[in-house]
Amino acid sequence: MGQGEVKTETLLAEIAQDCTSCGECVRPCAFLQQHGTPAVIATQGDADDNLHKAFGCSLCGLCDAVCPEVLSPSALFLAMRQQATTRGLVDLKPYQPWLTYEKLGSHPLFRRDLIPAGCSTVFFPGCSLPGTRPDAVRGLYRLLQKQDATIGLVLDCCAKISHDLGLVDRFEGIFGTLSRRLQKNGITRILTACPGCSKILRKHGSAFEVTSVYEVLLDGQGSGVKGQKTEALDVNLAPCPLTLDPAVVVIHDPCPARFDYAQQQAVRTLATAAGYSIEEIPSHGAVTRCCGQGGMVEGCVPGTVKKESRLIAAESGGRLLISACGACCETLAPTTPTAHIADLLTGTGSFTTQPVSSLKRWLNRLHLKFARLV
Repeated sequence: MGQGEVKTETLLAEIAQDCTSCGECVRPCAFLQQHGTPAVIATQGDADDNLHKAFGCSLCGLCDAVCPEVLSPSALFLAMRQQATTRGLVDLKPYQPWLTYEKLGSHPLFRRDLIPAGCSTVFFPGCSLPGTRPDAVRGLYRLLQKQDATIGLVLDCCAKISHDLGLVDRFEGIFGTLSRRLQKNGITRILTACPGCSKILRKHGSAFEVTSVYEVLLDGQGSGVKGQKTEALDVNLAPCPLTLDPAVVVIHDPCPARFDYAQQQAVRTLATAAGYSIEEIPSHGAVTRCCGQGGMVEGCVPGTVKKESRLIAAESGGRLLISACGACCETLAPTTPTAHIADLLTGTGSFTTQPVSSLKRWLNRLHLKFARLV
């Protein structure tokens, strides 16, 4: 029995034994409403058809957040995905758009390592933000450079797509290449703009200290600069064209950051400092909802994105929605006015109801590859 099989068997046994089927995780989750409580799923074991069910789970972790027994059903469902792909049970054709996006994102054509002399900290904006908001990436990097001129920039992909699809070998290949390259360049700290990247880098990048760029810009610490909090706020919050009447916004916390309290609070503080009043929606913080993109569920359950994004839009009630996730912003834009927190920090964007086209995203990333950023 391989290591992956052992892990799956262990988690199946744990959930089957400890889950009380109280229903707390079922109420907000379409996946569990269809297949039953984690205990019900776990007691069906590692049969092929049971393993395959896990691809209907977004891996968003809401079940973990509400579980009174402090269990992690999402860890079980990820292990089930990994086991299913190992056994060759998964037709990857429906997921090719995501896998191609990931493959191109880590291709040398779009990768960039801007490593100044003396650099040990890099800004890692991920995939979505460079594709949808390249001006915001430039703006964030320039703000970081004002705090510390040795901060570098790395444009690459963390391979979260392969990770979440359970493609262990593919994930380890892409992520391992990235990790070794950063270490070879003397990088010890990574500043992230994408909550998904933050989660992957913290889980698998033990060689690095990982901090969201929003916390760093709020605190004015760059890669170690202290005592500049007030000055940093004055510099960062450029005049922003995001104006609604009244100037009230809601915050959508991305599901990869549901347990990242420091990032959640940084985003709120920055939005408030930019002159906006925040009204919390029911699904926020640890109990935030997935926008629908999580786990590429759309690949096997078409309509998931539309259904889940509409639930969040309904909670927003027409108010401007701010998020720190580029993918969430693109997903939610067609259903509610949406902006990225980076738009407020850099003054480069405006609220929108139109996602960026696929071609435009790649052109934006290609431009960042060659653009002069400092």
